[in-house]
Amino acid sequence: MLAKQNGICVVQGLALAILLPVAAGAFAEGPPIRRTGAAVDGGQSCTACHRSFIPANSGPGRVTLTAASYTPGVKQNLVVTVEDPQASRWGFELTARLRSDETKEAGTFTPVADTIRVACDDGSTLGSAPPCNGAREFATHLVASTQAGQTGHGTFTVEWTPPAQDVGEIIFYFAGNAANNNGNFTGDYIYTSSMVIRPACNLTSKPTITDIFDAASFRPVITSGQLMSVKGTGYSSSSGTFIAYSSDLVGGKLDTKLACIAVEVGGKRAPVYSMVSTQVNVQAPQLDATGSLNVQVIANPGTSNELRSDVKSVQVQAVAPALFTIDGKTAAGRNASKQLQILGLEVPAAPGDVVTIYGTGFGATNPAWGTGEFPDRVSPLTGALTVTIGGVTLQSADVPYAGASADAPGFYQFNLKIPATLPDGDAAVKMTIGGASTQDGVIVPVKK
Repeated sequence: MLAKQNGICVVQGLALAILLPVAAGAFAEGPPIRRTGAAVDGGQSCTACHRSFIPANSGPGRVTLTAASYTPGVKQNLVVTVEDPQASRWGFELTARLRSDETKEAGTFTPVADTIRVACDDGSTLGSAPPCNGAREFATHLVASTQAGQTGHGTFTVEWTPPAQDVGEIIFYFAGNAANNNGNFTGDYIYTSSMVIRPACNLTSKPTITDIFDAASFRPVITSGQLMSVKGTGYSSSSGTFIAYSSDLVGGKLDTKLACIAVEVGGKRAPVYSMVSTQVNVQAPQLDATGSLNVQVIANPGTSNELRSDVKSVQVQAVAPALFTIDGKTAAGRNASKQLQILGLEVPAAPGDVVTIYGTGFGATNPAWGTGEFPDRVSPLTGALTVTIGGVTLQSADVPYAGASADAPGFYQFNLKIPATLPDGDAAVKMTIGGASTQDGVIVPVKK
């Protein structure tokens, strides 16, 4: 009976009224560990006990986290807020992980008597001071902090100390219990979410640019709205990868800065996708001219210690079509005729199959989309496109769709029917629009 009681993820007062007093201390210590919904921990949440509404996030509320960019070793307060218009008692669980390896903890939480409990991954509970010695940590509520009777929302403040060194991106996973305070498991909503934070902007070296090219074919020519890469040095103080997440969007669009870096092309800011210390990947802004335009990388943009690289020029064309590959030659895409499996040697395309491949730099679509915007409807190319596969020119009926992809700004999607006459082997793919063609050497593996 005691083991079962220890597995119940509710606080005292939300547990079953018939529990014996010996169990009160266990429930007062909040939920078990690994209940934030993090996939790396098995994906469990408190719906394991509060099963009225499954899966998590089925209710009208949400759970959010307020956290600032971190300075290594400097404490900050994190605020977990659970919202639900029907609830009147609250609980939470929070864990912090390295984005580069989510099996590892990131920093330490501070327990607070009668308010915040910190549990280690081995199930032990911290006292007032010692961390979990590198083991994963989970901060949760105690009974005194469950705000019984408060309606609308509950908040929890957790003191967190980041790692002593810059570790790049840190991801928080957190769950909220929006309970109805009826003394049992029924009628409670569970919410889960995550949030990524990055180091504060304190880069001290002037960035440099060594190369500029489109992000698919790596040719030194770009066009408006194209996905492009800028290589150089001084883009980050850590070795990890920084990626734009949904929480980074501004008004539903990609932001023009990420992890303390911005890029200007022809004097216009470019939406940023991702970066490492030696490369930043952006979508080119809408450019007003062709020919040679200047590119500049900006560290700590908008701050008093903003640092700008020397300018480097890039050639701009009206269109600059390029195809993405998965290995330098195989077109990045999926076989739509085989449950959208990723194209490759293990999943070739048979004659007559419809495949979907991706590119960038193909020019205008109808409707048009601004840079940083995610297309939300069919948007075919306005220019005349020619496609050949294995030397066979496709008819319009064999190109069911060619246009903007809903996956991301600057991506184009092409649904193509493999010619019935192709033999087994690597079939070269070539696309031409506006007098410009995709790079040589891109293939689709074909096997009957």
